[in-house]
Amino acid sequence: MAYSCTDFVDDVLNDMVIRSWIKPEQYEPDDPQGQCDAVVAAIGNADVSLNLAADAKQFHTELLDAVETLTGIAEQHGTVALANVVYLQAAILKGSIIELTREEAEAFAFVRNLPSGGRWWTRVKVADPNAR
Repeated sequence: MAYSCTDFVDDVLNDMVIRSWIKPEQYEPDDPQGQCDAVVAAIGNADVSLNLAADAKQFHTELLDAVETLTGIAEQHGTVALANVVYLQAAILKGSIIELTREEAEAFAFVRNLPSGGRWWTRVKVADPNAR
């Protein structure tokens, strides 16, 4: 039996539902445009996630090239700075930020010296100690 376009579409939709990338409620079974819209939106979200993952990998690579070992970060900048490295990498993966006190930011400033340090630092917010 030949594999049809309908079989292909059904397999793609079913796989994306199983992976929780789309929900069956997003489209009607007999609505090719709705199915396409759901798949294209999921691909767009996956593309964003892949870009964030690539950024997190680049951050980690730049970091290790600069410091050689993670324990070296703790030895040179303190254990809080090492913890903030992990938090920053997670923030890069999620597309979010981390918030540091002024003291933490000073100990973490070595990140600015990485090749893409300015880019990574955009994910750091320094808390204003005078804010309520």
